[in-house]
Amino acid sequence: MVGRKVLIALFAVLLASLLSPMAVMGHETLAYALDVAGENRLYVVALTSVIASIARQLGGDYVEVHSIVPAGFCPGHYDITPGDVAAVAEADVIIGHRWPWFEDLAQAVYEATGKNVSAIFREVSGPWNTPEGAIAHIKAVASALCEFEENATRRDYYIAMNETICSELLAVTGELKAEAEEFDVGSVKVICMQWQVGFVQWLGFDIVATFGPPERLSPEDVANLVETGRSEGVALVIDNLQSGTELGAAVAREIGAEHVVLTNFPDAVPGTPTLVDMMRYNAAQLFNATETWRSKGEEIRRLEMEIEGLRGQNTLLLGLTASFAIVAVAEAVVLVLTRRGWRKAP
Repeated sequence: MVGRKVLIALFAVLLASLLSPMAVMGHETLAYALDVAGENRLYVVALTSVIASIARQLGGDYVEVHSIVPAGFCPGHYDITPGDVAAVAEADVIIGHRWPWFEDLAQAVYEATGKNVSAIFREVSGPWNTPEGAIAHIKAVASALCEFEENATRRDYYIAMNETICSELLAVTGELKAEAEEFDVGSVKVICMQWQVGFVQWLGFDIVATFGPPERLSPEDVANLVETGRSEGVALVIDNLQSGTELGAAVAREIGAEHVVLTNFPDAVPGTPTLVDMMRYNAAQLFNATETWRSKGEEIRRLEMEIEGLRGQNTLLLGLTASFAIVAVAEAVVLVLTRRGWRKAP
């Protein structure tokens, strides 16, 4: 069925051809009309919101992007749905990490439609939450879009956007790194969930212990984290949103540290549609928690000084009380002896 947008676009072109005697409705004019309607856009299926956010930035109105795994969900625990099979079956290109469930998805698409998913799948690898990793992912997605895009003008657009996005990312991460140095984060000891180690380490925090997904930890592992946190004077316990946050919160309570929750995927938190936004958000969470921890430390030191002052006052008060008691006893003794002597006198 012809969509409403297509009908509007075709009507506009037809009207233009009638108004202009020199206009001829050829193949290029029709293609332009379909472009305006959005019917010729490259259909990209991204396996996660990381890739989806990059594809949207690079492609703009030239691409339609569908993301498989929701931004707030851990891809390692994802179960494919019939909707995923339908989306992949229509895809022009599929981009993402090779998650454990991907082969099942490809097989399901093949059984349903006979489509060879491997032919249009372009794999990316490695972490993406550092400047180097993010840029590698941006370039990989740009390359995949150019490979499957037939329109040369659009390919040029993707290439230009690749440069723009990478430049912006380097500028922002440079600012974050400078802010981290101002906060002297190298003096801040942290316990960090392993999926966030790359970013936290890049900023310069002192990571004294790490932990994996909560479901893989034993009671002994948790006890060791608590012991390390206490002995090292850990300031922050850093969790990964998509992996669960209860464990980190419990450890933080036990050791008196600040609990910080970072996200590993764009769009999982409001205001984080891109990788740059995600990095800004994560850095702000860490800096704010550091400031809070230091403020609490200063307050605790002030209270300790007040307590010591009160102890000194109590000691002085006790000393004075004892002195008064001794004087009172001495006066009582003198009075008693005086009375006895008075009674013995003739």
